[in-house]
Amino acid sequence: MNKIYLDYNIIPIGDHCAVSMILNDLKLRNKSYPFDWNAHVDPYNTNIIHNIELINQLKFQTTENIVKNYIGNAFENNNSKTNTLNNIVFPHDNEEITAIFTKYERRLKRLKEDLNKKNIFILVTRFYYIDEIIFNIIIKTLLDYNSSSIILFISGINHEYFKNKEYKNGKNLNKGFYSKTFLACQKFHKNKFLSLPDSESGLLIRTFQ
Repeated sequence: MNKIYLDYNIIPIGDHCAVSMILNDLKLRNKSYPFDWNAHVDPYNTNIIHNIELINQLKFQTTENIVKNYIGNAFENNNSKTNTLNNIVFPHDNEEITAIFTKYERRLKRLKEDLNKKNIFILVTRFYYIDEIIFNIIIKTLLDYNSSSIILFISGINHEYFKNKEYKNGKNLNKGFYSKTFLACQKFHKNKFLSLPDSESGLLIRTFQ
């Protein structure tokens, strides 16, 4: 691993399992978190916004209630492992339903405990454009826990607002402690496949090598 990042904890925030697979291959994944192996049922959409909302809910809801809402009816009535209320799909979860809920509650408690650490939060979107206002909410939500944390954002869609000087200089639009804590890696592509494209995979791999 790049020595720069040796003292960081890594937390995937979405929007699909390719991030966890790559971290496994790089031997950088030593903890499980709730967003490792799920995705939005529509690959042109994203679960990142749902996941950020979940993180905000940790401040005032119990982990048990959050997990119940997040998983919802995904494993009921032949729903194909998809929660029809938020369209999040859990393709890798094959245990008995009680075990699945217990597993996600355990991972959510771990996330809550680790948010204050010096983290690298990895966010990947394949085809979904995140509005700048929403992205600033994401920044505030994640970096309010520890201003030394880093957001690594990789997207298959061009987010033109990253051309702004405020982003290039790493300036926090909300509080001013944002300097040198944001990495934006973008690679526009036209390939339409469901997994992380090679160009984006390469960006993630090169970041940690």
